[in-house]
Amino acid sequence: MKLGRIGVALVLAAGCAGLCACGSSPVTTQPLPMDAIVRAETAISRAEDARVADYASQDLRTAQEKLNAARETAQRAADGKNEKEAEQAQWLAEEAIVDVELATAKAQAARYDAANREIERSIDALKQELQRSVGN
Repeated sequence: MKLGRIGVALVLAAGCAGLCACGSSPVTTQPLPMDAIVRAETAISRAEDARVADYASQDLRTAQEKLNAARETAQRAADGKNEKEAEQAQWLAEEAIVDVELATAKAQAARYDAANREIERSIDALKQELQRSVGN
């Protein structure tokens, strides 16, 4: 009987040690957001090529800052196997993508407004020319 109690105690001790070991070495089940980071890098690169900063520099700068933060957070997540930081990096990368999309939309709107103003000036000039020729 005495040996049985010792065996049970050893099994319980081993089980507790195993649970403690699992709890002390975090395993990241959240994958690192490398896909989102690459998509954000690509979106920012395209926006820079399209000169989005000419019209929406603050939004593009915000996207770049979030991308940089996503990279740093993903690195910390990889180094420390931290699931929360991996999730944070994912969110930052996705926010960077949305910020680039916002900057691109604002730039397009600004370009369309500029083109519209130019067309209106041309129409006004044509109207004035027409008035002069009809008046003569």
